[in-house]
This record gives sequence, structure tokens and C-alpha cells, in this order.
Amino acid sequence: MKIKLGIITPETHMDYFRIIEEEMRPLCQFRFLTISNFRETKDVYLKNLGSVDGFVISGRLLYESIGMECLDEKVPVHILQDNENLLYRELFRLLVTEPGLDISRIYVDYAYIIDSFREFQKYLTHEGKPIDSGDLLERVETMLENHITLWEEKKIDLSITAFGHFVPELKKHGVRYILIRPTLENVKETIKEIINEITILKLKNQRAVVACISAKTTQPPSEDELHELKVLVSRFLRSVNLADTAQISEGFVRLYTTYGNFMKITSNAHNCTLLEYLEEQISDKVKIGWGSGHEYFQANENATKAHRQANAFTGNCSFFINENQKVIGPMRSMNVIQFSEQGDPEIIALAKRIGINNINLQKIMSYAEIMRTNKLSSEDVAQCLSITVRGANRILNKIEENKYVQPVFEKRENSKGRPKKYYELLFLDKEGRKIGK
Repeated sequence: MKIKLGIITPETHMDYFRIIEEEMRPLCQFRFLTISNFRETKDVYLKNLGSVDGFVISGRLLYESIGMECLDEKVPVHILQDNENLLYRELFRLLVTEPGLDISRIYVDYAYIIDSFREFQKYLTHEGKPIDSGDLLERVETMLENHITLWEEKKIDLSITAFGHFVPELKKHGVRYILIRPTLENVKETIKEIINEITILKLKNQRAVVACISAKTTQPPSEDELHELKVLVSRFLRSVNLADTAQISEGFVRLYTTYGNFMKITSNAHNCTLLEYLEEQISDKVKIGWGSGHEYFQANENATKAHRQANAFTGNCSFFINENQKVIGPMRSMNVIQFSEQGDPEIIALAKRIGINNINLQKIMSYAEIMRTNKLSSEDVAQCLSITVRGANRILNKIEENKYVQPVFEKRENSKGRPKKYYELLFLDKEGRKIGK
């Protein structure tokens, strides 16, 4: 299936894309979304968001006019940059071909956003309205007004612009102008870059993912209970417009899907909406293990491992293990703990010196980094390992025996009573990051 690219551009850039279109036809399909002014950009982007795989946008300011809050991080956007070298090249050409041209009587609209060009601004006209509004669209409108007003008042002999949608208005008012555009090579390179990015994303999103789902009871689930759980999972899938691929297998309900769908269901591996849905429907503890792999066999194995992690955790929870054995969970909030079943050699060696389990050490380190501190209480360790406070104290005492922590007593903000005992982890910095990371 061909990649679909939305090209948001003024009409003045269309000749480039028409030249490239035939060359790129085997790889992608262009959808031309021409705009006549900045205010159209946001609506054009949002209207076409669901029908293309990515966007190419003519210029940084055109991109900024969409608004960061509207951009969908799952749909790549590449920008045709306003290259300052093109401006320098054009000014040099003018100095050579028109030696009588007074450079101070040139209005360059986008020079103010180019840091390295500021030293040249003193040679340009300083008349016209200052471009200092906090509103992007107002700044753009001021630039267009300056082009026309300065020309009509005979204060400039030439306008240089990077905004193709200004061209019709400049022509209408008889303004002598030069339009700075990216080179054809730059446009080709930008198109190739976004095609590569989208291709990689598509391959990644098609990776196999399996979910291993159970509703934990004191007895093994009966066929009726498994069927009821499968019905609920199927109902959830339909509610989020996904195909019903749930099956009963080996005493679990297993869901077969893709990495892209997994990211949708789990809010990018942070919060599992399937778990939330089942919690509302079932009184028993819900455990979900997600696994990804290059094929369903590997994904199924990782899902089973992830379910074991979920079983070891108190309460309803969802864990994920990818093909590199990286573990993420419990997916209940934006601050999920991450560790690896294989483990980093340095951390494995540190765990051996400290005298504790490698995975427990990874969980503690991940929790400390989330909390942005190297001082944890027994309750903190109990929470991140899903064990009792007594069990957490045994682990902390073991680390202390090997001189990798030192006890400190602190009174934190909003805390009452006497200072509380914390354990300062000496292998982490004050922000909870591994020293030397």
C-alpha cells in the first residue's frame, strides 16, 4: 500500500512538487493541500489528519501556525526549511548584478528569525511596523503590510520574502520582489526523509503483539468464566473500533493484535484502557501481560512472561515485555517502572556486589529516577517492588550491610511529626539517576 503524503504549501511551490511527483510515484502518493494564507493552515492540517500518513509543510512559520496543541505525534511532519544560505546567495547575486542597488532600501521579511543575519540588519530599512507581536499570525500580517506600505511610500526598491502566499498580493500592488525558495534538491531530500520515517513506523506498528488476560480467582477459571471474560474483551475491542481477535487459550483469554493497536490501547505504553474497562466490569483482580515480537510465537512467549510479572504485583495491573526483553509496568499512570529481564551487564554486576536480585535493583533504580531522588523510604521500596514494608526493610538492610546506602532522617514538605527515615542510595545521583549514566 502506497504512502500518502499531505503537501501543505502555497501555489508558488507547486512546480517543485509537480517535478518530483512522477519520480516519487512508485513510493508515495501526493495529496496537494494548497493554502492562500497562514490562517488556513491549521484547518487544512486537521481536516486531512486522518487521511494521510505524514505531512510536508513549506516553511517553519507555516508549521508553527498549526499550533503545537493540535499536532498529532503519531503522524510525522517534515518542514521545508527557510535556508539562510539561500538568502545570502541571493544578496550576493544582487550585489554583483546590480551594483547600484542600495541595500538599505531592501525589505527582508524573515531576516528577523535568522540569528546569524542580525549583524546585517543595520544595513536594511528599519521603517515599517516592528514585528514584535506575540501572535504568530499578526507577525505574518505585519510583514505583508510592511512589504506593500514601504513600496507604495517609495521607501524600498525591493522586497525579499520566504512566504509564497505573499506573492499574489505583492504582484497585485506592483511590488518588485524576490521569493526565496528551498532548492529542488532540498525538497527531494525532505520527501525521501519522511518516506523513510513513515516506512519504519509502518513496519514497527505491524509487529506482532499478544495480550494474556486473566481475572484472578482462588480457583482456576471455568469455561463459563473464560467465555464471559472473552465477551468483555471483545466488547472493548469493538468500542475502540478494533477487530475482535480475542481467543480462549491455555486457561487465559489471549488477544492477538499489532504494535500500533497496542500503543493505542495503552496510551503509548503508559495507561492500559483495556484494564480500566475490565475493572469496571469484573470484581476479581484483573491481570494483563502484553508481549511483542517479530512473529506471534515470540509475542506469545513474552505475553506469558509479562503476565507472570503482573501476577507478582498487588492489585489490578498490566505489564509489557518487548522483543528485547524490556519490561514496562504497571501501566497505571504516566510514571511506569521500566526494567529488563536480560539486564544491563553493569547493573547485574552492581546487583551482585550489593547482594540483591538484579530485577529488584532495576525496579528500585527506575522508581528513584521517576521520583527524581536518591533517597527512598521503606514504603517507597515496598510500593515499587509490590512487597510488604517488612520485605522492603530486609532488602534495604542488605544494601546497607554492603555500604551502598546510608540512612538519613528528613522532614519532607507537608509531612507532620518527627523526621522520617530514608535510605540514600549511593550509586545514584541526587536526581535518582545512575552515577555515570
